[in-house]
Amino acid sequence: MTSPVTGATAPTTPTGFLLRTPEDWVDYSVADEASENRMAQEVWTRAREGGLPEEQAGQYAERLRRSVREARRAGAVHAAGVFQLYEDGPLTATVLVSVVTPPATGDILGALTAVGRPAWADGTWRRVSTAQIPGIGTVGRVHGIQNVTQEGATMRCAVMHTVVPLPGSPDVLVVTGSSPNLAEAEELFELFATITGTLTFTWGDGGPAPATPQASVGESATGG
Repeated sequence: MTSPVTGATAPTTPTGFLLRTPEDWVDYSVADEASENRMAQEVWTRAREGGLPEEQAGQYAERLRRSVREARRAGAVHAAGVFQLYEDGPLTATVLVSVVTPPATGDILGALTAVGRPAWADGTWRRVSTAQIPGIGTVGRVHGIQNVTQEGATMRCAVMHTVVPLPGSPDVLVVTGSSPNLAEAEELFELFATITGTLTFTWGDGGPAPATPQASVGESATGG
């Protein structure tokens, strides 16, 4: 998927990005509520065709709706996801990309990697590290099992945030992979890392600027 990343026109600042997802993934619009409804209906239909009962199909559709709505409200510029039915149950996962303005003071990568590796009594945990993306360099990464709250509903998910500095800009890209399929968490972390590793910047006319970046990366990159 190709998306605009910033409204800056300086030649040293990228105007967009390219992120490749697996063939069975779908790019989601984060434009408005109507797009949320269309996506939720698509997931509900696929779940019912796969033999899931109506109530369970509705639960999966609502999870997707909440994820995309939360992303839109948080300033996401693109979203992609997958919903597949297997013999042992459904697999759902999403990848969201947001443009974020980090805190005015301090090095965001240094702050991320300075955090310890805590585990909480409720079974959630978080690990902080760095990774390398070809052609981009060092990026910050936080992954773990987190309780994700969306519109008052809390769900435990495998979550990976990757913080990518934007050349020539104070902003960063935050690529977030998330899935409630905890039994496949390690495989999902590998998948999210692989998807994020395809990230490249584009430097031509990337089209209109995305929504105004959020004031701080805050809990979206470090919350547990």
